[in-house]
Amino acid sequence: MGKIALLCVVLSIHFNVPVNAQECHILRVAGSDRWLPVSYVNEETQEPEGIAYDFAMLVGEQLKIPVEIHATLPWKRMLLYLEKGNIDMSVAMYKTKERQEVYQFTDSYLVNTARVFVKKGQEFPFERLEDLIGLTGGIPPGGSFGEKFDTFAKDHKLKLAAVATKEQRFLMLLNGRTDYYIQDYLDGTISLQQSGLQDKVVALPHPVSITKVYFSLSRQSPCVKLVPQINAIINKAKQDGALRAIIDKYVR
Repeated sequence: MGKIALLCVVLSIHFNVPVNAQECHILRVAGSDRWLPVSYVNEETQEPEGIAYDFAMLVGEQLKIPVEIHATLPWKRMLLYLEKGNIDMSVAMYKTKERQEVYQFTDSYLVNTARVFVKKGQEFPFERLEDLIGLTGGIPPGGSFGEKFDTFAKDHKLKLAAVATKEQRFLMLLNGRTDYYIQDYLDGTISLQQSGLQDKVVALPHPVSITKVYFSLSRQSPCVKLVPQINAIINKAKQDGALRAIIDKYVR
């Protein structure tokens, strides 16, 4: 992939812009920098990688529009930039009613399962969200785990600590400051393996949520007019195997 420019990872591929997309001269995209294997920055190469970024590049190629990746923005800042139109598209986001009021979502292109992770030997019964009442959990700042979970957490005032990094979530759990943390299952298991903690932290079997992943576009961006074309590209990629090939590159 491309080279790092200043403090932001930027990747551009140039194509001729079609007449029907003259107002959208470039597609500036961003996402989480640590969401494995969806969107992240490779720690060795410092380049953006993941299913979402690869698919966004394919979308840009099909639209014949240059794609510029900003991969190092903190999540909450990225959401603000997207709202204001400083970024055109988030490459991976869960859809909620609150977010739909701010951003324009495409069709979904991926499904993620979120799980409860606990210290090994301190597993507890988890069959429904009510089982989390009275416990303290960790989640990413500004994170969502689907409409059902977000609404339940708010209505039942779940004790949830917004913990900035995965390493901090690991430490808080292992030190007994939290009873659990919630993370996407693939992201969580890969991160534990990379940290050598796969024998100390385990995922409970019942999912917190099974949630679709979408591109979301700024309503302040001229690129928002391309949502119908992007949806057509998504659906074609599902049918012809192009999306499956990207997913298989990261999920074996």
